[in-house]
Amino acid sequence: MGIQSWLSLWFGLALPAIVLMYMFKRKYIDTTVPSHLLWDRVLRNLEANRPWQKLQNRLLLWLQLLAAAVIIFALMQPFVKVSGSGSQHIVIVADTSGSMSAEAEPIGDLTKQKDDEGTYTRLDLLKERIQAYVKDQGKGKDITLLAIGPRPVTLLSREGDRDAIQKAVDEMQIYYGQASYRETLSLASALTREETDAEVIVFTDGQWKEDPAQMVFNVPVSVEKISGDLPLNYAVEQFGISNKDAAGASSTAIAVISSNSAEPVTVEANLYGDDKLLITREVEVQSSAKSTLSFDDIPFAEVYRLEIAGADEYGADNESYAFGTKLGSSRVLLLTEGNMFLEKALQLSGAEVTKIVVNSESNGGAVEDSDPSNEVPVPEGDFDLIVMDGSMPDVFSKGEWASLTAKTPLWTIGTQGTKKANPGGNPVIAGHPVTSYITLSGVYVGNLMDEQPMWGEPIIKFGDTPVVYAGKEGGHPRLSFGFSLQDSDLPLSSEFPVLVNNALKWLTAGKGSGLGRYMAGAVADIPIAADTVKAVWVPKGGLALKTDVAGTEALRTDKGYSSAQTVPEMPGLYVFEQENKAGEKISYSLAVTSDPFEAELSSDKGPLVSRSVDGQNEGETDDEATKSPENAGTNANVASLIPWLAALALAVIVAEWGVYQRGRSI
Repeated sequence: MGIQSWLSLWFGLALPAIVLMYMFKRKYIDTTVPSHLLWDRVLRNLEANRPWQKLQNRLLLWLQLLAAAVIIFALMQPFVKVSGSGSQHIVIVADTSGSMSAEAEPIGDLTKQKDDEGTYTRLDLLKERIQAYVKDQGKGKDITLLAIGPRPVTLLSREGDRDAIQKAVDEMQIYYGQASYRETLSLASALTREETDAEVIVFTDGQWKEDPAQMVFNVPVSVEKISGDLPLNYAVEQFGISNKDAAGASSTAIAVISSNSAEPVTVEANLYGDDKLLITREVEVQSSAKSTLSFDDIPFAEVYRLEIAGADEYGADNESYAFGTKLGSSRVLLLTEGNMFLEKALQLSGAEVTKIVVNSESNGGAVEDSDPSNEVPVPEGDFDLIVMDGSMPDVFSKGEWASLTAKTPLWTIGTQGTKKANPGGNPVIAGHPVTSYITLSGVYVGNLMDEQPMWGEPIIKFGDTPVVYAGKEGGHPRLSFGFSLQDSDLPLSSEFPVLVNNALKWLTAGKGSGLGRYMAGAVADIPIAADTVKAVWVPKGGLALKTDVAGTEALRTDKGYSSAQTVPEMPGLYVFEQENKAGEKISYSLAVTSDPFEAELSSDKGPLVSRSVDGQNEGETDDEATKSPENAGTNANVASLIPWLAALALAVIVAEWGVYQRGRSI
């Protein structure tokens, strides 16, 4: 049995009020007596004013107290749990977001089960709660099970087989990326919109993103919170590497560490370089202030890992990765008819320029492709950037040149398309690394190229006409200027060296093997070699390695492996490994992180839901839906005692009236 309104207990003050009224009321009996007994009046006055004597043999008093107690108990809205739900179709929404990986304690008679790390998590508790609910409330009912992932995941649809339900619940996994909270509730609402004999129950830990709009249901909906003590959590919020010299031999690591502990706690921070321990530091953290760590003069490494050790009950944010990059001078292959301004600007930016003079007039089609004189040999060595200035002969889009440009960052300047007149307009500069400190004020541009590449977005416009595009193709940076430098006075502008320096830095950024950090389930641009026949994600560190996540094959389309890859869903360090027919492999490292919102374990709000039909759920929030913590579906699978209490109160009042009529009021 449970109570829905403990505040109604204040009406219990009416009971002592009734008793006090009887205690302070004087009662006399009119009796004819001889005159010599008048002296007894004093004794009778004393007897009449003894309070406790007035409560003896007062049947009417006890009936009134009983009636008042029954009415007060009814105002408290008591209920009893009944076996089975009143609805034929039960839709269960399971919160499988990242915060469910926090440690928890078993409650009641639940059997403690441990995950791969030997800890009992909120997800384990949620699974047992769902199984207990299905066993007790879902007898003979159809169960639909929805899980929260990057998008709503339907694990079961109107399933009545208890073995299948238990298997689906046991196989639920945590999703560490941005969870689709509202979308999953919307699906549950849509599944029950046309039903009259259904209900929805949400199992969650209360770590729910705020939504200003209520999710409306046409059926009863309730929320059961899997909660407990606030888990202690330390987190690596930020971690990065800064090179001190061009060779990257000496670097500085900066980290920001936080905690939700109200009291100062000392944790150990360990910095690794290529899996070798470099430095160990102790740092004091608490919720009121974040701590910043600096590690100076650390040697170069391909992969750096910062790990914090302590009594942490949420492990998804205990590690962070950064990738070393050797700055050095960039090797640039410049294909041009001759542009001294561009060549000097590249050299001033620190680039090592290899120039090939191109005669664009040979692109008229008069020279056969098979003519050896038309072939330009590809220079030896690797290049960090290819710059094509002006129109290029067809030979540079075929054979070895096509393979080279496909796997190398490319900057084209008036290379593709046909010329058209510039419609004019003021320059419009979008926010981008290439356009930093650039205004193009007073710069003249004559003819434009009608090129509109599919791989990028415009970052510079003249009026409404895009002239410069930036983006990625096949995972490699691309930059396109839709005009020739010979048709512009841009090379004479003081901003031209700045623009070239910005372009060089952006196009050659990340020359190391690391691709950076991505949130679980996000889409990353991966450089894909043209001859790749096999590509897989291989876990190398973090939770991905601790939980024995198996390697997964990369996303493949009809045209081969896609450069837009969805990163794995388990936080940790991964290697994207490509292999060609000859068995040669190319590897790129990538770090996967969890959604920072899931680490805010102090939140306890839950979803905001309501019913659109008349009934006790109308306008009800998640807190109102869970006033009875021991029961998950108080609106749909309990029996109210109010009608029975009302009948009992009426019977007591009738009995009271009968007593009063017989004169038993004294």
